[in-house]
Amino acid sequence: MDTSPSEIAADARLVALFLGDYYKIWQTYFPGLNKRAHWYAVFAARRHPVNGVPCRSLHRTLYGAYGTDIRTCIERVKDCERDGFVRILNPAGQPCQASPACSIVPTPKLHEQFEHHCNDTIHELRSMFGDDGEQLRCNPTVVSGIFNLLGAFDQKWRDTTDQIVRQKGLTPAHINDAMDHLVTYQYWAIVMLLWRTSAFGNPHAQSPAMVVDEINSRMWEVLGLGHLAIKERVSNLVRWGFLAEQTVKKHKAVRLTDIAGAAISAALAETKPLLRELYDKLIAEQTKLAAAASA
Repeated sequence: MDTSPSEIAADARLVALFLGDYYKIWQTYFPGLNKRAHWYAVFAARRHPVNGVPCRSLHRTLYGAYGTDIRTCIERVKDCERDGFVRILNPAGQPCQASPACSIVPTPKLHEQFEHHCNDTIHELRSMFGDDGEQLRCNPTVVSGIFNLLGAFDQKWRDTTDQIVRQKGLTPAHINDAMDHLVTYQYWAIVMLLWRTSAFGNPHAQSPAMVVDEINSRMWEVLGLGHLAIKERVSNLVRWGFLAEQTVKKHKAVRLTDIAGAAISAALAETKPLLRELYDKLIAEQTKLAAAASA
């Protein structure tokens, strides 16, 4: 049976709500680490706590996903160290400066904050399906599940943005430049702000457009970017087919294009089964643990 447009819209809004809440949770426990590479570094350290994660291995992952160069990778590792979430070790296991040859290991602070982040994420996921049962604690199954879920949506986002950009008829060089930027969290956050305030994300939206000054204000709270940086990103999104310019009460404003809105809604709706799959795994894990405890 085909899914109706109303069901697609409802699923898209539910997934968008979950993703928005997840990034709020992340910022609560890892404030300032709002780049994709930070997220990967923290998860990598948490998932490989014994021997640590070689910086070169982390770089290979980031380069394959986002084209991140080794220098940027090292800077993100240093950010995590600065905030007390990882220690940087040389091949002999001694503290050292960040370099391509180093490894990162989690600190007690990372374990503590990750545990809170994980538990809050589980709560949000269960709430999506109307489940207010006993809380399931963070464990390797949960950690891998969250990592795989966000990774799958990340890939879906890349596929969706590629689809939107290509319909603009840009040159291959401009398409590559656009995709290098669109995979970052900053662009995702701006696009999703416009999506949530459009008819795609809010059936009761009064106006499809948002004044650029308001975007500046909202994104400063989320990203800590100044108005010139936001203005540049908004202009790029117009050029790449995500946003269209218009005027609201003599103020420059932008709205999400219909092509971008429909593509993003479809991608979000297609993520709903992945959320359900993770939820089912968590319930199965809870049942297994309960049975073991009562045996």
